[in-house]
Amino acid sequence: MNFKTGLATVMLFVPVVSYAGAREELMAIEAAKSGVPVTVTAGVTAPPPAGLPESLMALPDGRRADMKDYAMVLFMQSHCQYSAKFDPQLKRWADQHNIRVYPYTLDGGGDAAYPVPMIPRKTDPAAPIADEIMTFFGNGLPIATPTAFVVNVNTLKAYPLMQGVMEIPALESRWASLVQADMDNLDPGMLPPMPASSQLTPQ
Repeated sequence: MNFKTGLATVMLFVPVVSYAGAREELMAIEAAKSGVPVTVTAGVTAPPPAGLPESLMALPDGRRADMKDYAMVLFMQSHCQYSAKFDPQLKRWADQHNIRVYPYTLDGGGDAAYPVPMIPRKTDPAAPIADEIMTFFGNGLPIATPTAFVVNVNTLKAYPLMQGVMEIPALESRWASLVQADMDNLDPGMLPPMPASSQLTPQ
């Protein structure tokens, strides 16, 4: 998806919802977050049964979730070897499941998977850190790439998905578990932290 054309006039720098400005959406996400909901899960999610609409994903408990209700916000850097390695795999997986990915660059550049990412902006020029970075990393998660979040586009609740390179089966299993937790309105404090990865580049 080219974020500089087509959607640019409507979305500008939007990370979540299709028809609103990014700053408003990010402020809403920040206001909606009551904590940093995270989870870890074992196993691999089964592929959706044949005949399901393309936007539906089968969850571990047998329910199906519409991926139109969710999006991914990805933080990457053009000089991050791990983003360069992981982003193409992530893009293929997201495209396969019709999951919208909104990439943000921390160093101003893109990579092969996301050549024209969005750039985090400051509403207040005197602020020490850009709005989008504060919104997603403001609860103490280290600023590093690649890092991705699951966002419910209806409630604007954000969940840390992964930080550092993750195998795609593990990513898919974690995504499905986070969506399932979101559907069940689980208390963020009840969810364990993300699995650690050493394959990341600090900001």
